[in-house]
Amino acid sequence: MDAVGPEAIAEGIWVFRSRFAEMLSTLIRLDADHAVLVDPPMFADEAEGIRRFARERGLSVDFLVLTHAHGDHIYGAVHFPGTLTLAHRDFWDFWREIEAMDREFFSRFLPDYGIPEVRCPHLLLAHGSRMRFQRELVFAHVPGHSPDGLMVELPGEGIWIAGDTVLPVPLVSSGSLRRLHATLLDLLGRFHGGTIVPGHGEVVRDGTARRLLEGNVRYLERLGEEVGRAISAGKDLREVEGSLPLARFGIREDAVGGLAAWIHRENLRRAYTELSEGE
Repeated sequence: MDAVGPEAIAEGIWVFRSRFAEMLSTLIRLDADHAVLVDPPMFADEAEGIRRFARERGLSVDFLVLTHAHGDHIYGAVHFPGTLTLAHRDFWDFWREIEAMDREFFSRFLPDYGIPEVRCPHLLLAHGSRMRFQRELVFAHVPGHSPDGLMVELPGEGIWIAGDTVLPVPLVSSGSLRRLHATLLDLLGRFHGGTIVPGHGEVVRDGTARRLLEGNVRYLERLGEEVGRAISAGKDLREVEGSLPLARFGIREDAVGGLAAWIHRENLRRAYTELSEGE
C-alpha cells in the first residue's frame, strides 16, 4: 500500500501509506465528482500520487480533513492549495501552542524536509458535525493524543478513520493519559465490528480492530499503574525510564515504523509529569 497502490477498504474509499512512520491518508469518494482526503501526506510526491489517483477516477480532492494538529498530519495541506480544510474547533489554539515544538521535532527527524507554514483551517468543527453527499461523514471529538483529536465516522459503512487516537502503540504526546484512556474506553464500548483506520500502521477490521483497541487500553492502564507505583516509591524520571522498557509491555521496538521505542519513552515522560502533578 503506497501512493500508487492504495488499499481499497470499501467501494470508493482508499487508504495510502506514507514513507514517514507508515502514516495513513484516506481518500473518500463523496459522489461522482468530489472527494475528501483525510490527513494529507507530508511529501509532495505522495500528495501528487493521491491527486493523480483521484483524477484518474474522475474525482477532485475538494476537501481536506486534519485529524489533529501534529506536523505529519497537517504539513501536507500545502500540497492542496485552495482546498477547503476542516479540523476540530480546538485545532488552531492547540497548534499555536505547540508550533515551535512541533517544528523543532520534525527538523530533527527530517532535517532535509522543508517545513511549510500552516494556515488556520477554513472550517472548525464541533463534536457531531456532519458532511452529507452521496455518503455521510460524522465528525467525533476524540481527545487524548492531543486536545483537538477528530475522528471521521462513516456510520452507514462501519468505518472509523481515527487519526492518532488509535495506534499500534498509543501515544499520549501533547495530550493527556487519562483523557486518552477515557476516549479509548468509549470507543471500545461503541465498537461493534467494522473497520478502523489508525493514524499509522495497518487498517484493521472486526476482531483485529477490537483487539487493537483493547491493547491500547491495557497499555495505558499498565503504564499508569507502573509509573504511579514508581512515583510512590520515590523514583525520578530517569529511574522510571530505565526500569520500564518497552519489552516489559510486550511491544516490539520496530512497531510504528520503528518509532515504538520513542513513543514509549514519550509516554513515560508524559505519564510521569501528569501523575506527579495529580492532574
